[in-house]
Amino acid sequence: MKKGNLFVASMFLLQSCESLLPIASFENGEDHGDDTGMALYPLKISHSSCALKADGGPCRAMLRRYFFNISSRKCEEFEYGGCGGNENKFLMLEDCQKKCISEYSPRTKGLKEKPEFCYLEEDVGICRGLISRYFYNNQSKQCEEFKYGGCLGNENNFESLEECKRTCGDGLDSLQVDKEEIQPDIIVKPSQLPSDFEFSSPSWCRTPAERGLCRANEKRFFYNAVIGRCHPFNYSGCGGNENNFTTRKACLQNCKKGFNRKVKGGLIKTKRKRKKLPVKITYEKILIGKI
Repeated sequence: MKKGNLFVASMFLLQSCESLLPIASFENGEDHGDDTGMALYPLKISHSSCALKADGGPCRAMLRRYFFNISSRKCEEFEYGGCGGNENKFLMLEDCQKKCISEYSPRTKGLKEKPEFCYLEEDVGICRGLISRYFYNNQSKQCEEFKYGGCLGNENNFESLEECKRTCGDGLDSLQVDKEEIQPDIIVKPSQLPSDFEFSSPSWCRTPAERGLCRANEKRFFYNAVIGRCHPFNYSGCGGNENNFTTRKACLQNCKKGFNRKVKGGLIKTKRKRKKLPVKITYEKILIGKI
């Protein structure tokens, strides 16, 4: 074969192989990352800790653990030293897959279909910024403010309240609640109480949920005085305020005390009937002397 023909045939084979590479990488429906710079579809992770690199820690044990590899987009095995490390560390492969490759589906019917990321929990990311953002809280069915660290996190993260409502809202008023469960004439905003009523619970029960300044994700409960319920939220592990309870029961015991009618002087005056004392009538003889 002539050199010219050999060159043309080689170039043809090379182009054919290159055209097959993208198809082969997704042939089995798996996510394979590589170092060739080939464009992949956007990666969605449930928790920012899943983006951390495997960290064996400073100790020297050889324990089998699993981590989520953001490059291969799979949970993989690594050797853990026994101490230290980071949150991207799981005892079982299933635990890693459950946390980092979770699938979410809408839990409510009769409402407009939301993007699946609206059901993700708030995620501040791994950076340390304090940027005001909004996320959709699937528990309270409201868009709520949180402090974003500035990097990573998840897609349930909006720059404005309006954008959050437009994307994940139910088309209902943000303060609307189930009429069968709550009587609207009893639950009112603390700031708009009638003048003759007062909120009897501690003042901190009226403060909003505050995540704090650290990076943990501890499940806690706060009392929402607007609708009279205790809702779960993610506590960072430090900071925050006193409207923070480890269980829903503790939250209700401290804050679910309702409203009392104000009285003058702080006491309710009651009229007591006085007992009528018996009246004894006595007669005295009056002697009138003659003048």
